[in-house]
Amino acid sequence: MTERGNPFVLGKPIKEPEDFHGRRVELNELFEAIVNMQPVALVGEHRCGNTSLLYQMCHPDVQATFMDDDERGRLLFAFVNAQLAAESQDALFRRIARALRRADPDSEADFESEIDAIWLEDYLEELADRDKRLVLLLDEFEVLASFPARFWEWFRGLITEYDLSIVVATRVELGEFRDEWGSGSPFFNMFRSIYVGNFSADEVDHFLKAVGESTGMDYMAIAPKIGELAGRFPYYLQVATALFHEHALRDGTLGGEEQVEAVQREMADRVSAHFDDIWSKLPTDEREALSWIAVEARPDPKDSISFDQAMPSLERRGYVVEGRIFSRVFAEDVQQRLRRIELNADTGEVTIEKRLVDLPPKEFSLLRFLLDREGDIVTKDEIASAVWPEYRQLSLGVTDSMIQKAISRLRKEVDGAEGGFIHIESIRGQGYRFQNTSVFEYYHHRADRNGVAQEASAS
Repeated sequence: MTERGNPFVLGKPIKEPEDFHGRRVELNELFEAIVNMQPVALVGEHRCGNTSLLYQMCHPDVQATFMDDDERGRLLFAFVNAQLAAESQDALFRRIARALRRADPDSEADFESEIDAIWLEDYLEELADRDKRLVLLLDEFEVLASFPARFWEWFRGLITEYDLSIVVATRVELGEFRDEWGSGSPFFNMFRSIYVGNFSADEVDHFLKAVGESTGMDYMAIAPKIGELAGRFPYYLQVATALFHEHALRDGTLGGEEQVEAVQREMADRVSAHFDDIWSKLPTDEREALSWIAVEARPDPKDSISFDQAMPSLERRGYVVEGRIFSRVFAEDVQQRLRRIELNADTGEVTIEKRLVDLPPKEFSLLRFLLDREGDIVTKDEIASAVWPEYRQLSLGVTDSMIQKAISRLRKEVDGAEGGFIHIESIRGQGYRFQNTSVFEYYHHRADRNGVAQEASAS
């Protein structure tokens, strides 16, 4: 197993065509739109390859694949990262001018003069006089959303009045881009949306075969294991395969059970910040839908409308494939975010792993008290005061037996039939301590305990 090269590009856009895989359908649609001067919004999640697609469009070899020589000769491609110009519209104008200076060495425009909207319009007219047309590729377009309305009025007019092709890469649907226009976005019906999500199954195979030929390793032999960790999401596919590559160089083997577990751990550490970003930016209904999938359940019919509405968006984004979360690593990350037991004091609902549980009044009061005091040792007297307040004025009071029976009944509900993780811990001579946990920790703790028990039994 000899290393022939390292074809993995991680943490930055892919600029060279030889390192870029798949997306031929999207590229074909993009170049068709450019030729027809149809503004395009390239809509996709971070790390799905939006920026890399824009860089590919700038490369002469890629242009030659999708356009004829006459079309290429008339077009001037300029790439602009809006993230570097988010502070003001003037900064954006200057950033566009820098890109034009690099892309158009034959221009007679004065790049040292004041760069503003009029300058850009003059440049476009001078470009037209040379029988050329600008293709402006704007990455991270959504960061410009805070620009004032007058800028977007001008920008809309620029697209309408000038021979200009524009492609914007964005995580946000342009129909949701701004809302002060009454009818919605200033770009309503102007932009054609091209969605960038998961690779197809064929594109995954092509990627694994290509990087396998480059490294001399047979990644197709472990394609199911890679797929379980990364799904078809391009960035995570790169990460998982690169980690297998690194381990194979050290171990001399590829895809063993211990190696898979090590790759999963390292992948979780490497991409955790990306998962945090994903989770923070997903709409509430989509986070909720992912949570249901993560516990392998579905909401009751009466609560399923938002779930059903969220699923198409999650599938388009690439986070759900064939009804499952795209990656085991991401599924476990979602499970870690979910508290196993939740109580809604406003509605009186208790859920365990998102499933509704009907608790009798005393057990409900007990759980509510224990959740409020999670992690603390609580005495029987404190439990009695919280759960049986009506007994305060009675001489008989609350007996230990009443408390123990309520604890026992609640344990049957929250601890599960399989046992393992103990939510309600008895502290000898002091009282009880309640510990909630994530869905992920609950099942891994139980699996760890079962594994120890089996080893002990075998010995």
